[in-house]
Amino acid sequence: MHGNRDAIRGRIMKDLTQGSVTKHLLQMTAFLAISMVVQTLYLLADLYWVGRLGKEAIAAVGVAGNFTMVVLALTQMLGVGTTTLISQATGRKDQPQAELVFN
Repeated sequence: MHGNRDAIRGRIMKDLTQGSVTKHLLQMTAFLAISMVVQTLYLLADLYWVGRLGKEAIAAVGVAGNFTMVVLALTQMLGVGTTTLISQATGRKDQPQAELVFN
């Protein structure tokens, strides 16, 4: 049981102080950037099709889109805070604390 966890831990933990900073940043932010672009395109597509239904429908999609962006911003704040705590614990070589925050 512990062997599997150790194998997974070894594969996940990378030393980000080694290698290109630009490459590491692109690897860590690419998914988030793509998801934000897709979410915006989805909202614009909704507005295009709903625009045929009238101004009330457009207003409803606009409100829902704003709500979605607020939820996305809140989850990003939570993710950044959690990542910061894990990074600090990992930098201190405090693996139990990093795992506690992660879980």
